[in-house]
Amino acid sequence: MKHIENIYDLLPEEIEELINKIVEALNIIKDRKNTNSRFVDSEKTLIVCPRCNSEHIIKNGHDKNKVQTYQCKDCNKKFNACTNTLVSHVKLTYEQLLIFFECMDDKLSIRKTAAKMNVNKNTVFLLRHKVLDCISIIRENIKLRGTAEGDETYESINLKGTKKENMPRFSKPRSSNNGNSKRGINDHLVCIASAIDEYDNFFLEIVGTGPITSLEVEKAFSNRLNDVTCLITDCKTSYEKFAKDNSIRLEQVKSGTYKNINGYSLGNINSLHSEWATFISRFRGVSTKHLQHYLDWFSFQKIISYTTETLKRPLTMMKKATVNKCNINSNNVYDNSSGIDFNKVYADYNYSPLTN
Repeated sequence: MKHIENIYDLLPEEIEELINKIVEALNIIKDRKNTNSRFVDSEKTLIVCPRCNSEHIIKNGHDKNKVQTYQCKDCNKKFNACTNTLVSHVKLTYEQLLIFFECMDDKLSIRKTAAKMNVNKNTVFLLRHKVLDCISIIRENIKLRGTAEGDETYESINLKGTKKENMPRFSKPRSSNNGNSKRGINDHLVCIASAIDEYDNFFLEIVGTGPITSLEVEKAFSNRLNDVTCLITDCKTSYEKFAKDNSIRLEQVKSGTYKNINGYSLGNINSLHSEWATFISRFRGVSTKHLQHYLDWFSFQKIISYTTETLKRPLTMMKKATVNKCNINSNNVYDNSSGIDFNKVYADYNYSPLTN
């Protein structure tokens, strides 16, 4: 094709030829082995050593796939932009990764996602939890300010995926309360602390089981409410102690009422809990050991929806997730990351799966 100075000077057939060449090049680049690495390298604003986190980095040539490599001047480790990221050692094309994030945005099941990507469901399961591990940093960096509403929500413990020899209790029949045999708020329910401020900054974090305690409130809220001037909660004493210890003005709303005498309500936090319930209902039961990952997924998508057009969300999610460090691999993906000791919760069952 002749040299192009102004595309508007081309004939229709020449533009069609150009389009065909661009489409051909696009398909080739999407399938190249180094495209994912180049993508991550282009998105990272700061290259640090994956071993010692040093910023004293120098370029160290290219590997066999023409990917830029680096070397740490402090510990001498050699690496590339993908080292310790979710695409490290992943044999998926750029196109397959983008399809995966489109499926995440649509909240499709693992089986449906695997079918769209034309891969094994175990590959999708591992990739999903790699992504969710990468985006958990967003929750860790959340800071609330101004007026904030705080409350907790609960989910029944779900031992889905737990092998028989590792079960802390007898299997229980499915029922309307998801196998939770106790009434009211009890230690068979996962306690999720949450808060949202007037600027729509929010977090949801597992703190334990049963009713929330003063210690759990302190753990979840202390590092996030530094700039909060007023905290609105229900009438639990655990919030009263936290507000007093941290010199925060506390407005409490009695159970069964919409507002307190000063006109404060828990409408925003209740709405957040309602959105979470709708989100999690789309999945056929989420194991408690992976529940925090799904809370992070919900939060991540909600934050993305504030600033990104619908059609651009999958690529935006892909950009934000692939640049972060990933701690999940095939050996630890099934580990309990909820922080809950299930054997302690079900100690009253006095049950050993190896002897029953």
